[in-house]
Amino acid sequence: MAFDLGDYNTVPERIQEFRDKYPEGSLRPADPSVPFTIIEVDGKTFLAYTAAAFRTPDDPAPGIGCAWEPVPGLTNYTRNSELQNAETSAWGRAIVAVGAADAKKGIASA
Repeated sequence: MAFDLGDYNTVPERIQEFRDKYPEGSLRPADPSVPFTIIEVDGKTFLAYTAAAFRTPDDPAPGIGCAWEPVPGLTNYTRNSELQNAETSAWGRAIVAVGAADAKKGIASA
């Protein structure tokens, strides 16, 4: 199935929008003491990451985004970079959750 990504707002674009709107903001794990977890679902292993988009250093209600990736990754592009892919996807979702970027056709990450 082919997707038209013409209106898709990529995560790098979302990060730039976030930085433009909130220059003091930061993207970080929602729980820095446990930045990711490994979980099993129906006999399959996933790496889960929950990100927070803080508009200011003391933001009382940061945007939260979650993502998970199968381990091992299913393609040559995702295998051995599952954590980086989950983190980036979670950042993109957290940025949309805080209203700092327009996801246009949805919040899914490409």
